[in-house]
Amino acid sequence: MTLNWLESYNLLTLDKIDSTSAEAQRLARSSAEEDYVIISKEQSAGKATKGREWDSKPGNLYSSILISSKLGLERIPELSFLVANAVYDAITSLAISQEVELDIKLKWPNDVLINGKKTAGILLESIFVKDRHYVMIGIGVNLLHAPNHLNCPVTSLFDEGVHPGGAREFLNSLMTNFHRLYSGWLSDNNFAKTRSDWMGRAYNLNKVITIDDGLRRTSGVFKEISFDGSMVMQLASGQFCSLASGEIEL
Repeated sequence: MTLNWLESYNLLTLDKIDSTSAEAQRLARSSAEEDYVIISKEQSAGKATKGREWDSKPGNLYSSILISSKLGLERIPELSFLVANAVYDAITSLAISQEVELDIKLKWPNDVLINGKKTAGILLESIFVKDRHYVMIGIGVNLLHAPNHLNCPVTSLFDEGVHPGGAREFLNSLMTNFHRLYSGWLSDNNFAKTRSDWMGRAYNLNKVITIDDGLRRTSGVFKEISFDGSMVMQLASGQFCSLASGEIEL
């Protein structure tokens, strides 16, 4: 597989760090002039969404992408869906190459599931330094180990019968797909293809789901994601509602 994406990003490879997202934040606050990809074999303080810890044993992928953005803030949430598509494509290519059948789904807003269990998570954060805007994209993929402290079913590629190879090898596949999708997204300047691809892979689309947003639980039929990335549900009353955040219960 080619390494053309390295022409557009500085690759920072580490043995151990607090977290790759924290390192991306430090680079941004030092007014980094270029885009970065950061990978570490191990993290001592990995972070997931809502400030939760991300178990970071050696053998999994712990990475972050730092992009200097000139886009409007309203378009930044689209990147979460684009990255999920890239993770999906990387896992699919690996499974096909080994003739392993996997049921891979994308769970709104930022998880990747294999056979109904969480395998990857994406963390998106905007960072403002003076007059510059950076986007940090944290990506964790369970290659060899499945964390045991999450409150949902989890798995790893290895547990599902896929030999993932090394984290650097998987990162290359992931970044090759990300760079292709990101370049197309920038040139097309719209969310339509990213959204269409994501919805074709969505977990429980057109099925009854329950979302917990930390304040209440809402149940209804998952109809689509809107063009701002919100979840659109049809309630039992027939009315439609839009949710900007929350977590689908597994």
